[in-house]
Amino acid sequence: MEIRPDKIEGVRQDEQQSANRIKQPQQAFGDLLDAEVTKTSDQTKAASTLTPPMANPLLQTQAVSQVQEVESTTESTTNQVEGVLDKWDEYASQLGSSDLKQAYGSLETISDSVSQIKEQNPDMAESDPGLNQVVNELDAMATTERFKFNRGDYI
Repeated sequence: MEIRPDKIEGVRQDEQQSANRIKQPQQAFGDLLDAEVTKTSDQTKAASTLTPPMANPLLQTQAVSQVQEVESTTESTTNQVEGVLDKWDEYASQLGSSDLKQAYGSLETISDSVSQIKEQNPDMAESDPGLNQVVNELDAMATTERFKFNRGDYI
């Protein structure tokens, strides 16, 4: 391998530049921290001086009334679901006492109640997905129990 002086000069210049970069006076950590803190506090002050946009009070009252309607609908649906769960307890006790005619009647009532809840709240999936999932589970349980009952599992 042949070493040529013109190639060595290029490498020496690169080494000198990197050495100069390293030898530059460095700021202390405290100076950097102070600079960042003041920058952050200036941004916070600028953000806090912005005033909120003016809203139409009539639109605000409409929004509040819509929220109250949704809450009352959710509350009534929740009460209906609690009633269906009570009917499930009644159904389970009737199965345990071997009163199959009453148990089947309770199962029909449960199925009708779940169908009624679904009909009354067609947009429940968007408004309250958790409650919608519970109602879907109740519907699946009612369908499964009806199938098991008709198959003769409880005779």
